[in-house]
This record gives sequence, C-alpha cells and structure tokens, in this order.
Amino acid sequence: MKIWMKSVLWVLSFLWVTSAWAVSQAEDIATTIMLRGHACGGKQVTQIQQKEDGKGNQTIRATCPNGVRYQIDVSAAGQVKVHPL
Repeated sequence: MKIWMKSVLWVLSFLWVTSAWAVSQAEDIATTIMLRGHACGGKQVTQIQQKEDGKGNQTIRATCPNGVRYQIDVSAAGQVKVHPL
C-alpha cells in the first residue's frame, strides 16, 4: 500500500511540474521567429492565423508586439522557414 501511494504522489508531482513549464502557442511562435534570426520584440505574438493543406504543410501568420508580421512555413517533413510579410 505504501509503494502504491508513493507512485501516485510521484506521478502527481511530475504532472504539476510539467504544467508549470507549459508554453503557449503565442510564445512558441515568437520563439521560433527569434531563433530564425528575426526580431520580434516580445515573448509572444498576437493575431495568429494558421492554415494546413492536404499534404500536411502548415502556414502560420503572426504579428509581433513590434508590429512586424511574419509568415512561418512548416513542411510535412518538419522543415521550418520564417520570412517577414
């Protein structure tokens, strides 16, 4: 019985810690823009528009806090390209 309780407490503590590290989509997109060498001017973007075609390619358009708009193209294979609009 004690081992079972320790296991449950361990799992609950793990879930609590991982939720504290959760990143929003707006933060994730801003980080992607900055890691690709573009200035975003903040930790998260606004006005996110996301589209996916039938082949699994995604197009994301977002506006940074500094007013610059970017388009992020993510291929079905996972290749990421960022360019200003």
